[in-house]
Amino acid sequence: MHLSIHLTTPDARPAVVADACTLIDQEVARTSGISGMAIRSAYRVLTGIRRGMVPSAVDGLLDPFADQLDPFYQQHVATGEPLVDILTAQRTSMAEALLSITDDRAERTSQVTLRRAYQRVRGSARGYVEAAAPGIAELIDAHTPAQGGPDPAPSPEAG
Repeated sequence: MHLSIHLTTPDARPAVVADACTLIDQEVARTSGISGMAIRSAYRVLTGIRRGMVPSAVDGLLDPFADQLDPFYQQHVATGEPLVDILTAQRTSMAEALLSITDDRAERTSQVTLRRAYQRVRGSARGYVEAAAPGIAELIDAHTPAQGGPDPAPSPEAG
């Protein structure tokens, strides 16, 4: 089953968006150094432009991100290998797949401030997305059926 079936349904979407926003907040807060300062500054610009901008952006990117992450998820489903191991091992491919979407969106936006903020941090973005691989895997795992785990305990009524 395609990853989007699990992440983008009307029932699942709000929780996935909320969890993704929490992950983004955590990853931005975790940045350090000069490039981290640029990331935090760009994030403040993004969140300062319009209240709710991040959740709105995440919601708008969720479908194409699910499409880009699906091959990794399908590998996880087919092999039973933990998704975190797959995304970590293939972190550069995963990051470039996701950044191809944001690159396209940044290029097409009519909001010059957003485009400039994105261009300032794009050079270091791949490293930050790569570092977020465990969190991305955890988010996906939280919203998809367990793969290869133990069978759920029978309900008391089943006996």
